[in-house]
Amino acid sequence: MPSVIVVGGGVAGLTAAHELVERGFEVHVFDTRTSWGGKARSQPVAGTGPQGRRDLPGEHGFRFYPRFYRHVIDMMQRTPAAPGAAAPTVEQHLKATTESAIALIDEDTWYRFSRRKLDKPYDVLEALELFFQKLDFDEADISLHGLKILQFLSSSEARRFGQYERMSWWDFAQGDLYSPKFQRQLRAVPRTMVAMDPRRGSARTIGAISMQLILDFAQSGVNNDRTMGGPTSQMWLDPWLAHLRGLGVQLHAGVRCTGLDVAGGRITSVRFANGESRAADHYVLAVPLEAAHALITPELAALDPALARLRAADVEQLVSWMVGIQFFLYEDVPLVRGHTFYPDSPWALTSISQPQFWRELGLFRRVFGDGQVGGLLSIDVSDWNTPGTFVPKRARDCTPEEIKTEVWGQLKAALNGLGPDEQVLTDELLHSFHLDADLDYGGGLPPRNSSGLLVHPPGSWDVRPEAASAIPNLCLAGDYVRTHTDLASMEGACEAGRRAVNAILERTQSQSRRAPIWPLEEPAWLEPWKRLDAALYQRGRPHLFELLGLRTAVQASDVLRRFAALTGLTEVDDWLDQLRVSRMVDALLERLGID
Repeated sequence: MPSVIVVGGGVAGLTAAHELVERGFEVHVFDTRTSWGGKARSQPVAGTGPQGRRDLPGEHGFRFYPRFYRHVIDMMQRTPAAPGAAAPTVEQHLKATTESAIALIDEDTWYRFSRRKLDKPYDVLEALELFFQKLDFDEADISLHGLKILQFLSSSEARRFGQYERMSWWDFAQGDLYSPKFQRQLRAVPRTMVAMDPRRGSARTIGAISMQLILDFAQSGVNNDRTMGGPTSQMWLDPWLAHLRGLGVQLHAGVRCTGLDVAGGRITSVRFANGESRAADHYVLAVPLEAAHALITPELAALDPALARLRAADVEQLVSWMVGIQFFLYEDVPLVRGHTFYPDSPWALTSISQPQFWRELGLFRRVFGDGQVGGLLSIDVSDWNTPGTFVPKRARDCTPEEIKTEVWGQLKAALNGLGPDEQVLTDELLHSFHLDADLDYGGGLPPRNSSGLLVHPPGSWDVRPEAASAIPNLCLAGDYVRTHTDLASMEGACEAGRRAVNAILERTQSQSRRAPIWPLEEPAWLEPWKRLDAALYQRGRPHLFELLGLRTAVQASDVLRRFAALTGLTEVDDWLDQLRVSRMVDALLERLGID
């Protein structure tokens, strides 16, 4: 039986252990922390749950499971909710969110949005137009941004990797051409959704994930966005760990890896801070980017050019912060049944009221805390480098108490109306708060954050390694590894863990089935347009919209008319489907009067 040591007990490491042990491998998992799950783990507030109640449930941040999270959901569907039970599975602990909202600080206004199924390219433009008109944006801004969204959707993979990977989302979207009001929206939305700065993140990555979120929202039904029906460890990780132990995985908590020993071009053992060394046939390094960077020695880098590139990279330029804070309230404030985005909040906040999704656990105050807490708002803080309004400092320069004061102030400014009868949040509601335990203030300000997130700056794909390293018995698993998901998330980590497992199966010539991996999906009706763009890109031509004249916001309406003239012809989809690509491009260029 081949043996594998997995270093790292987050979602990537536990996924690798799950897939390997099911295929007959002896698996040992080591993690620095005494609790499992990495950034996904719950962080109970110690000592807050007397008389048999659970401690108040802190988290790294709220949990968000959009439709395109296929790898994580598959893992949940294979994990019994109780040891030895065939059903139900952990996946049934997910709860659908049926609403979403935007709350604006400057306008004291909430907006709710309905979903609409998109079937044709022009539907995308109409749906975005309705969305932005509701937020009272200028028509020129709406037209230009809608076309840039549709341009990305209809761009080929070759253009996305060859061109958009080399530029920021801001530059792709032509951010400097918008009004100041729309520029603020353009800056904020990627931060609140995926913790990425549009000026820093590559157009390819932010574009791909933004398209998934837009398409998720546009689908009919209520299951496009889900949240967990209770604290993450209780509802998912604890049953997962019990299942892994039952399958034979050996879990070693509170053991920090200090190095990998190399001899003869292979890994020979792993060293730990307690002085022990352990050896196995294969090794999976499933630690966060910063930890992996620190473990790549010159000896390892000499064996793998990809590891050498990663070792030479400036990790500080690759990561950012997305950190959670929970407000425990005396009474529940449900807000909307889903996530609320605050695009004009200085710290790029997103929130969800959680007890409404935890009803199956019982009345919140009877289950958690000291009996006084009836509500819980969980907030993600995604911008740590912009000064606040109520505490005029960057979040990273604030104490926990100052962070609480600023976030609470921003929430009240966005949610409370002008009159005394419109006060959704009051100071009297606030019982206490919890800030992500991965922020370490032991060394003073700024704190050390052990849970940084990859932000995918332009060109970073070249720095990121594949799961299978050039070292024949070392694989990498983490959300920085190259994946279809391409996002610092539990989904990206889960896919990376599967890729590491498949590499080990190949190297051991195993006859076991490979762990399934799914690409991101976009609507099939876009394929003809992508084939068209692939041919244009191969010839060195710009995207169709740029051929039509898209250069400024003023020109967007003209491009819309010309595009509508093309897409309005009932023959156009048949034309794209039936003609060979080379003839199609020639015909299009001739039709547009372009040599």
